[in-house]
Amino acid sequence: MADTAHDPYNTAGAGRDKGRDRENSNWMIGVILILLGVAFFLSNAGYVILTGNWWAIFIYLAALASFTNAWRSYHAVGGFVSSGSASLIWGLVLTVVASIFLFNLQWDQWWPAILIAAGAGMVVGYLLRAHVPEPPDTDAE
Repeated sequence: MADTAHDPYNTAGAGRDKGRDRENSNWMIGVILILLGVAFFLSNAGYVILTGNWWAIFIYLAALASFTNAWRSYHAVGGFVSSGSASLIWGLVLTVVASIFLFNLQWDQWWPAILIAAGAGMVVGYLLRAHVPEPPDTDAE
């Protein structure tokens, strides 16, 4: 049996972790649905006023999924590899885009925030990168 302590990508135990990942995803999706339901309920009751761009909340869900992938990658390897860094960058970019739409900000004034978010994600990914080699390319012959 392979020793997973020396396998930074945990390929030997990949089958066992799929069930745990699914359970983690299920509870996160449940929390997201609860929060969305509460937000819409409060809006319908008049306590919170959602803008006409309330649909931007769904972009936040995509950002949350990217952050979750980045966290899983970071946790599995002990630092970021290229896939984890890419997920972090996309999560930040999607968060900025969703915020621009949700708060009805002027796109022509706020679009540079996307560049700032992407750059911040690259810097954080570099600072927290894993000191393990990238997984071998299985497509190369």
